[in-house]
Amino acid sequence: MCIQVEDVFASDETGEIPSTVVLQGPAGIGKTFTVNKIMFDWASNNIFQGKFDYVFHFNFRELNTKGDVSLIELLSDQHSDLNLKEILACPEKLLFLMDGFDEWKFSLDQDEGGDERTKQPVAITVNRLLKRKILSKSTLLITTRPSSLETLEKSVTLQSFADLLGFSEHEIQEYVSKYFPINEQAEQALNYIKENESVLTLCFVPVVCWIVCEVIKHSIDCGEELNRNLKTATQVFVHFVITLCKHHGNNLLSDIIHKLGPLALGGVRKQQFLFQEEELEKLISSPVQDVSAFINKIQFKQGLSCGSAYHFLHLNIQEVFAAMFCVSGMSDEDINTLLNDSLRNSCILNVVKFMFGLANKNIQELIPDSNLLPIPELRPQLENWIKEASRSVYKLELLHCLFEIQDEEFAKKAMADMNELWLLSGCVNKNDSTVIKYWIEQRGEVERLDLGHSHLEEEEVKVLMEVLPKCKTFV
Repeated sequence: MCIQVEDVFASDETGEIPSTVVLQGPAGIGKTFTVNKIMFDWASNNIFQGKFDYVFHFNFRELNTKGDVSLIELLSDQHSDLNLKEILACPEKLLFLMDGFDEWKFSLDQDEGGDERTKQPVAITVNRLLKRKILSKSTLLITTRPSSLETLEKSVTLQSFADLLGFSEHEIQEYVSKYFPINEQAEQALNYIKENESVLTLCFVPVVCWIVCEVIKHSIDCGEELNRNLKTATQVFVHFVITLCKHHGNNLLSDIIHKLGPLALGGVRKQQFLFQEEELEKLISSPVQDVSAFINKIQFKQGLSCGSAYHFLHLNIQEVFAAMFCVSGMSDEDINTLLNDSLRNSCILNVVKFMFGLANKNIQELIPDSNLLPIPELRPQLENWIKEASRSVYKLELLHCLFEIQDEEFAKKAMADMNELWLLSGCVNKNDSTVIKYWIEQRGEVERLDLGHSHLEEEEVKVLMEVLPKCKTFV
């Protein structure tokens, strides 16, 4: 069932109104945009009027940087002009938008006593809010990647879930048309996307759609031929990185990987996504300006003064740099350690997915100066990881990895024992449908595909229709 944002707090069939709602979706799908849109629409008197008197917005990435702090101090940092004592006296009229739980670096186990006035480590303050031990009658909307949902569910009582669907095909066309101010360019871009089914599928994720438009625009502006080989997320993001290297006066890609790769990987492992300038310059051994095409600077209030920090253009960009460093700047032993760590730390899985993409021949030819580990050396490690991961990692995640490598022989060998797929819950998006279709095509025939507990829209069903006859059992 599809719902609009204004209905996320509507009562269910039993009449119960959810007080903690999770909005989940893959990176780039629009979680942060949706949170900001909710803030804007509420402030414009378009939604939730009469339900919430005040809406507060917290970003987990920025919360990670705080020290000892009370909830009142966190709120006053943003709204020093409000009478918070009076406002917090009516918690049932408050909505807290908690954006990016997948970037929260602290354990949810830390939740010792205290109320909204108690100054304590930020992990305790935030965890107590999430667990409703502070302002228990308030309402929470939490955004996260699906990979972190299980961690959240173990410690926080969640009443309702919603999946962000991203762009429909019509919305992709609308976005591209608005992106290019010149009609001729817009038509050229739309024709390219429509003719390339893989790119069209990837564009349902808004941030990927933006990156595809950026790459197309640079190609048109420079009179270059549009790349016709973009099929996977890795290819799109790597092409974007190369485009930035060419057009922003940067050094060779190998130099950029050497500077940003260790920072990116260390950040993913520690769930650190904001970096201080001193820390950044120390790690990259050069001024921040040298890598400015790939990072953004933000400013935030810190007590009575303003603090600043840097982050990658997007979390996917950080993960791509981490993956490029893994396969160009790490020993075989370190690569195996990281692959093993990903079996216990779902935050690393996206890096592994991009590592599979970097083991593709077209990608390696695209960036010959990057010192990537040769395919014959990299693939055996990935093949061994697949065998281990099939026992502990969600199979759909494995199929995404195998789709990125775009090698039929490798995929068929890795999928030899993957004869069934169950999706127990959630929304199957267009990218998921594409990799499921790829799995069935490589297998030729599968025993069982069970999507009975998942939600599929018309576009996702269209993708799967031609391969469903190859499923002995389809639910």
